[in-house]
Amino acid sequence: MAQHEPRRTPLALLPTPLMKLERLSRELGGADVWMKRDDLTGIEFTGNKVRKLEYVAADAIDAGCDTLVTEGTPQSNHCRATAAVCARLGLRCTLLLRPPAPVQPQGNHLLDVLFGAETRSYERPDFEARRDEIVAEVLEDLRRAGHTGRFTPMGSSEPLGCWGYIRALAELVEQVRDANISACDVVLAISSGGTYCGLLLGKWLHKAAHVNLWPVPVSDDVPHHTRATLDLCRRTIEQYELPVSIDESMVRFIDGYVGEGYAIPYNEDIRAINLLAHTEGIMLDPVYTGKAFAGFLDAVRDGRLGRERPAIFLHTGGVFSDFAWPRLLLGGVGGDE
Repeated sequence: MAQHEPRRTPLALLPTPLMKLERLSRELGGADVWMKRDDLTGIEFTGNKVRKLEYVAADAIDAGCDTLVTEGTPQSNHCRATAAVCARLGLRCTLLLRPPAPVQPQGNHLLDVLFGAETRSYERPDFEARRDEIVAEVLEDLRRAGHTGRFTPMGSSEPLGCWGYIRALAELVEQVRDANISACDVVLAISSGGTYCGLLLGKWLHKAAHVNLWPVPVSDDVPHHTRATLDLCRRTIEQYELPVSIDESMVRFIDGYVGEGYAIPYNEDIRAINLLAHTEGIMLDPVYTGKAFAGFLDAVRDGRLGRERPAIFLHTGGVFSDFAWPRLLLGGVGGDE
């Protein structure tokens, strides 16, 4: 690792497996298709968020904080992972949810409740208009109650959180070497951006030019993600004095899979989930990985990926949100329910 790596609190079950998807490869006409199983970071944590939270939680504890505060939707994988991490470490957890959670908890939000998180609900337009003010109010409320809060944004997509995937890139480099893979393409979902930024920085820190990264936006448009990626990478480089530089030419995407918007599933998304479930017994989710996997499948089918070199899908988790969408997954979008 780079010499400036911050302290982390080990929580995830690492390394996560790299495996060839044999049956899906045959289904796709002999393509060379693999999966990095970051959905297997731990039963309670499951997914990419815990890699980032290892650093954020350590920072909170070192600063004398007793509460982690974060934001997301009721089906946020990040909020659920934060609640689980807090329960594991004996910290309090406050979740700022928008829109408000349903009266009957389900999926990820059911686990938030079981892990003992406090939830505060907001209408989306109000939260977006007053986000910084709301966060400041919550931290002040905690202070008045005798607690010290530490806020981390969606996905822990802050410079400190990027270290989770700087480290993960080094892990992946070892695994592709052990699998005798000389070069590969790695496809992943991107929303808040910390996972991609960490991988992108790790690619250059670990001199892994043979690992090509292809994020698939599942929210917002490419100009937004380009700006956000460059901003977060540059802030991380500056904060930790990393010996790399990033420019727009290094940032690229597989676009066209957001659908009507964030957390709004569509037919190709659901079909991608069902194909992987039927061929490999592996579950995706309709918010993040299902959409990204739809982009991955199209790129393999049209020959852009998986032919000249292996194509690896980074499974960043999300299975618990499936339990909030049972009729959708079984019936398809607009299908019989």
